[in-house]
Amino acid sequence: MANISLRLPLIKGFILILVLVSQIAIAQQRKKKSTVTPSGDAIEISILELRLTMDDYFRGFARTVTEAADSIMYFSDDYRIDNQALFWKMNAIPVAQGAIFSTDPFAAFIDVSVFSYQMKLYFEKGAGKEIFGEHQGIAIRASDKLWKELIDIGLYITHPRDISIGIQKVKDFAEQNPITSSYFNRKSTLALMASIQKEEKVKFKTLAEGMAQSLDELSTRINTYTEILPNQIRWQSEYLLNDILANSQLNGRLDTLTYLLERAVVLIESSPELIDNQRSKVMRDLTAERRIVLEAIKQERMAVLEEIRKERAIVLQHLSNEMTIQREAGFKDLNALNNQGIKLTVTNVKDIADVIFWRALLLISILAIVAFIGIFLYKKL
Repeated sequence: MANISLRLPLIKGFILILVLVSQIAIAQQRKKKSTVTPSGDAIEISILELRLTMDDYFRGFARTVTEAADSIMYFSDDYRIDNQALFWKMNAIPVAQGAIFSTDPFAAFIDVSVFSYQMKLYFEKGAGKEIFGEHQGIAIRASDKLWKELIDIGLYITHPRDISIGIQKVKDFAEQNPITSSYFNRKSTLALMASIQKEEKVKFKTLAEGMAQSLDELSTRINTYTEILPNQIRWQSEYLLNDILANSQLNGRLDTLTYLLERAVVLIESSPELIDNQRSKVMRDLTAERRIVLEAIKQERMAVLEEIRKERAIVLQHLSNEMTIQREAGFKDLNALNNQGIKLTVTNVKDIADVIFWRALLLISILAIVAFIGIFLYKKL
């Protein structure tokens, strides 16, 4: 009985040791597994979500610029201001499209942010501060709206961080590299993007993107192209027609025809007796002038149609190239996702192997202790 009373505390001690060892092993596994999770300073938005956000922003950008330019053309009576409004939406929308449809959505966000602020400065105090005359405020308000929307996107994707440093970097770059014409030629912003990404330590949370998501995104961008392309062709046609109507040679011929008509009316009213003699001559002159005018209009129309064909061929070629680039980028993203999936699988397999190792070690320890206890008890008995 004494031996049994001594053995019970000993057995309890061994059991407590086993429980302690198992708890330590489980804690180590949890600790090791927790290091796989994203770091605390990661942005709580994925690359796919940011890309979709920027695609949605481009549609709003195109709509805002188009509505502002159309408003200027509606309220203006000056064909030169109308041409500038056409030129604005003809050039600004493709520039924003090229910036936003970059393969790197964060680079697209920085690039279009710089462009929006450059456009805002261009209309407020830059080279384009007077191109719309008394309607300049419409362009300024539209640019300011687009800039504020980008700030809201920045606050959303970095919440709850302070992005004032990044905003100031964008403003400084835009002020140091202003837009000088309505062609919106700009300096590359890749160096600025790298600087902001390094300063803010930007990282994105991992989100597996399937092929269906990539195809949906490509389909959305193709739909955007097909939606913008007809408008681009129509705006360029309107711009060419406005130039034709402002042609001094054509206006001179129209003035000549008007003068001849006015002189014919004066002759008819002042000399009724000459009507029969002059009528045939006037009709011949009118017919000749009409033929000249019609021939001039025909030549101008043919020139316009030829320009439109060339522009359409250029736009279609550009669209084909962009689609090829987007398709190649999609395949690259798909390959990257496959590689990432393989790495994640390898990591999970390693974790499972570690768990099996620790549990096997624990089981062996238990068996060794039980065997030791059995031998000890056997010897004592």
